Amino acid sequence: MAPNMPSNPKGLATDAAVPPAAKMQKTEGYSIMAEAVPEHYHSGNKLTVLVDMDNTLCDYEEAFVRALKATAPEVAVVAASDRLNWDICKDYPAAAEAKVRAVNGVKGFFAGMKANPGAIAALKAMAAAGHNVLIVSAPDPDFTAQCSEEKYRWVEEHLGTEWRSKVILTRDKTTVRGDFLIDDKPTCDAGALKAEWQHVVYDQTYNRAKDTGKRLSDWSKWEEVLGVKAELDCSVARNPRLTQENLYPNGINFSCVFPSFNQESIVKKTLAGLVQQKIKSDFKFEVIIVDNNSTDDIDAIYKKYRTKLDLTLVQRRKLANTFSVPSARNMGIQQAKYDYIIGMDSDVILNENFLENMYQFLSSKPNNVPYMVTAERIFVCTEGYSDDKLLEDYTETERYPRILSKANYFKPRDNRFSHGNILENIKKGWQPWAYFYGMHTAFPKKIWEKIGGYNEVYDGYWGYDDIHFAWEMTVKGGCLPTVLGGSEVFHQEPYGSEWVPLGGVVDKLGTSNPRLNKKDNPNWQRICSTIDGYADWKSDYYQKLAGDIVTL
Repeated sequence: MAPNMPSNPKGLATDAAVPPAAKMQKTEGYSIMAEAVPEHYHSGNKLTVLVDMDNTLCDYEEAFVRALKATAPEVAVVAASDRLNWDICKDYPAAAEAKVRAVNGVKGFFAGMKANPGAIAALKAMAAAGHNVLIVSAPDPDFTAQCSEEKYRWVEEHLGTEWRSKVILTRDKTTVRGDFLIDDKPTCDAGALKAEWQHVVYDQTYNRAKDTGKRLSDWSKWEEVLGVKAELDCSVARNPRLTQENLYPNGINFSCVFPSFNQESIVKKTLAGLVQQKIKSDFKFEVIIVDNNSTDDIDAIYKKYRTKLDLTLVQRRKLANTFSVPSARNMGIQQAKYDYIIGMDSDVILNENFLENMYQFLSSKPNNVPYMVTAERIFVCTEGYSDDKLLEDYTETERYPRILSKANYFKPRDNRFSHGNILENIKKGWQPWAYFYGMHTAFPKKIWEKIGGYNEVYDGYWGYDDIHFAWEMTVKGGCLPTVLGGSEVFHQEPYGSEWVPLGGVVDKLGTSNPRLNKKDNPNWQRICSTIDGYADWKSDYYQKLAGDIVTL
């Protein structure tokens, strides 16, 4: 039997300020650790107005001329009235392109812009009328960090600290939900998705060829252009969530679905954890296993647990690649008879209160508002421990050694919490889908149907199918990302993986570890080309997590 390692040995300074997840495991009831701020996800019975910054809210032209004269006085200024292109570099000679492009990198350039006349008063009036006003801006790709920081500083200075949470930085504005986008860029509606908002062109000389039906040239005319009253008229619900049908027409019940391939002993403990769910409320749940051509005795597992659980085993025909996870998830969900899906992996032991907590959480929310939920992971080794012991007593989980797992980049705590700023970023809407892994993401079946399920193009390679799915569930399905406390799950390390106890010495295996070598993973390339800004954001996250991760 594996040794019983302490759950939080001394000397782990990087996580010392964080209560060990293992101790939180005993907590009954749940807490909402992070819930998406609805304004970032098109919520509420009101208009959502998205407002661009450069040459819309801010006077980019004046700042550019001022900086160009200071840094490259030999370059002749092109007057704003003579501008023909949104990309200012195209209005200058090719020989001057480098100097023109460098202007955006001048320290203080974005922070020092003046507000366009009437813009600040207009935004405050929109907010006072009850509208959701979000500032949606694209950071300069050549000076992303500096540009982003200065844009936040500008907003604080001109609108107040409380407006920081209303800022969304993205180079693809089609991924942001809203009723209107006020923007000077004539092609801002080109992106990964079909924009839900109507483009209101903020008038500039270079965009007058575009006829959108709505054009704003004077901020004091915003009500007239948008076609709304000064006071908010709530008689019409413009939020698609509020017109959505009941997500749980048959009550809140759960279908726990996971794909499986071998690891017989691990799968049995996953099922034992489901048997041990503490259920106090009036709900039902089922379990669906989709077998990807296992060579061990999956039939024996089914026979053992079919009398203990409402259990379905789906055995797939011969697969060309047994690592076909998205298609397996879709196949299992198609079989699901209940309205809320608990997406799992075959190596996850749910908290004994997980389903009860999910029921209590969903019961406290409107039944037409979709929530996508995850929880913290505790990494353990269960090799040498039997499922029979777990069937007898759930506290058997307290004996499992806590480990440094390759699946967690060898961090002592779930890296989304210790390094990933999950709680802050979900609240603020910064790449929130990046935190929702297939191993334990819960969501309404109706929204899975709405977006067309998991994208099966990711079959055959490791990872990122779950991130793509969470992204679509958020931006297409309208799900509000949420993290529940008191609902932590155990992630079982694969047997024979030479696991490392907390405080041990790690051999990361270099680029032969597929979790460290992203550049050779086609799914990494695919997700980066799909979600605008994800590559830069996640690459920065990986470098903070482990400097030897290869992403380029």
